[in-house]
Amino acid sequence: MLENRDHALGQIMDLPPLPPHTKAGEVLADCLPILDAPSRITPIECAQQNVRVEARGVWQNYDPDVTPYMVEPANTIQSRLYKGGAFVGPSQSGKTMALITTALHPVICDPSPTLVMHMDRPSRDRWVEESLNPVIHNSPEVYKRLGKGRDDDTFSRKRFLGMRLMLGYPTPQWLSSAKYKLVALTDYDHFPPELGVRKDAPEGSSFDMAKQRVKTFLSRGFVFAESTPAWPVTDEDWEAAEQHPHELPPVKHGIVLLYNEGTRGRWYWECRDCKELYEPTVERLEYDKTLPPIAAGETAVMVCPHCGGYVGPQHKTELNRAALAGRGGWLHETEDGSGLVPLNDSRIRGSEIASWALNGAAATFAKWSELISRRLVAENALARLGDEVALARYYYTDVGVPYHRKVDKKEGELTVQFLKDNLREAERGVAPSWTRFIVITVDVQGSYFPVQITAFGEEGKAQVVDRFDLTQPPADAPNRGSGDEIRRLEPARYSEDWKVLDGLAQKVVPIEGEDYGLKPVHCIVDFHGEPGVSDNAEKFLKRRRKEDEGHIWRVSRGEGKFKVPFRIKYAEPERGSGGKAARSIRILTMATDRLKDTLAVSLKRATGGAGPFLLPSWMCENTALLQEFVAEQRTSDGWEKKPGQVRNEAIDLSVQARAGAEHKGLLRIDWAAPPEWALGGIQNEFAVALSVDEGEAAEPAREKEPPAQQFVSFLRR
Repeated sequence: MLENRDHALGQIMDLPPLPPHTKAGEVLADCLPILDAPSRITPIECAQQNVRVEARGVWQNYDPDVTPYMVEPANTIQSRLYKGGAFVGPSQSGKTMALITTALHPVICDPSPTLVMHMDRPSRDRWVEESLNPVIHNSPEVYKRLGKGRDDDTFSRKRFLGMRLMLGYPTPQWLSSAKYKLVALTDYDHFPPELGVRKDAPEGSSFDMAKQRVKTFLSRGFVFAESTPAWPVTDEDWEAAEQHPHELPPVKHGIVLLYNEGTRGRWYWECRDCKELYEPTVERLEYDKTLPPIAAGETAVMVCPHCGGYVGPQHKTELNRAALAGRGGWLHETEDGSGLVPLNDSRIRGSEIASWALNGAAATFAKWSELISRRLVAENALARLGDEVALARYYYTDVGVPYHRKVDKKEGELTVQFLKDNLREAERGVAPSWTRFIVITVDVQGSYFPVQITAFGEEGKAQVVDRFDLTQPPADAPNRGSGDEIRRLEPARYSEDWKVLDGLAQKVVPIEGEDYGLKPVHCIVDFHGEPGVSDNAEKFLKRRRKEDEGHIWRVSRGEGKFKVPFRIKYAEPERGSGGKAARSIRILTMATDRLKDTLAVSLKRATGGAGPFLLPSWMCENTALLQEFVAEQRTSDGWEKKPGQVRNEAIDLSVQARAGAEHKGLLRIDWAAPPEWALGGIQNEFAVALSVDEGEAAEPAREKEPPAQQFVSFLRR
């Protein structure tokens, strides 16, 4: 250690020894690989020799026989005929590993600037840490080329000898002012559809912008995108044309759009019996339809469309490997639609994009038993609830095709005339005899509270009992006025106006033909509206809690779009709006578009079917009220008001009622042994005997059991 005395400052400084001088020969040895000519081996051959992957906890050499269908897409990045590639497939089919091997090919064989893009920054960081870094660090030939500097191995950049591997996410900045030979886009359908510095000036999709970044490398530049589909079909009447057998249904954005622009390749097997080629698809799986979902899935077999021969799941690996060896494989459409040809055939469909679509039935890691059982469960949910989200998720992630919504042409559109033709005879304010529980819902408008009383029966059967608007403030409300000068309600301005709702929780609804009525199991009021509504709704809820009605009252808010991962959620908000602290109350959050699907299907079941939503005969003369039930139309993005329609409170109130019923436990009821709150008759927990003379609520018919001792849950603090 050197010692240096600074006489001016009177200090002693200890300096570490200087590193040894680097020899010119060492620098030259490090640079020589950069001058090496590109290796003439394919990305898959390079991966076999140099890339190691984890299989069942053991790191071993990359084996293309595990996912044979990824060989052609990965090798196509070296093509001089195509500027891009698009791969559509189910989740967990080997797409990501193929993309990693593709991105590492330049590191070993042809150092050149490469960009890999994930759907957002957190996903990029997680993918780098969990998927990319382990492969690099466990592949000696790759790792020794990685720089050892502090900035050479980060989440956004990997510096290798002679090149950089950039790791980004879809923003205009990442796809501007840079040059790359290869751009790889993973999970493409979760990218923003359009990129741009300003929303009013979009610059194009990530794929289109990426093509501009590879132009410098002329025919050697390539853009590769892979994803499971996530955009729904835009044309519900679409059918595949005979001359385009591989075309997928039209979508608005995403990987399917690129696939349809490309060569449209599909993976084929050779039948073990007749030697004819066919595409293995979920639709060609046969199973025992008389069994429940799990057991039915275990009976699944693939059926050859030519000879009817059966193929068991144990033969899937064998057939995939045979396809890679030439007995099947990828076949693409021809330009004139006359047949199917390999990728290197001159008759192939003209396009600058090579594209492939893999059905989930051929995916290595997909079990046929699970494909069948998941579909049956999702179809049951659709039949029972009218909720298509589970079925759409199945087609997107398990099958790898865009969801084509099934529309029953016989049902037709829901109209006011249909509702009028199927009204049920009922007295206003009286629940039908089959009622098991009551839900009261309240919407919040600028100057009134729309209120609806809904009766529920077995299997989700429901009927509107009453509908009315509360328009005048309570007697003790501020600035109420008197006589003809009484002001209207102002829920956003006066918290005192909310007192008009106080009596709803104790309201007894008579049951047709019975001497008892039912109190509501839940009263639900909207939490959102004009500025001030949420604050007053919170005050109202806390006031009802002090009156021992906290178990009855709920405040609700809606969350749109079909991709909401839940139907209902009852929890405290994680954060407040506008930077405010989160509210200290639980909110019933509803997936409104999913519940509106359920309502629309239930309204159509007035002519027959399980779980109908019925409307009473006293609505016959009130066309405006019936119009509210058909005020919205379904689009690919969600439900929205029809042009010119003003009021839709009936839909909102009915959706709230359904959410309240499911929150109480509607979908969990065993109707052979229902809970006390869903019992039929006077023994119902919410039943109240009615006086014979006046038809009003009398004393409860039976004593209620004392409430159980309450304990403080310290874990929820």
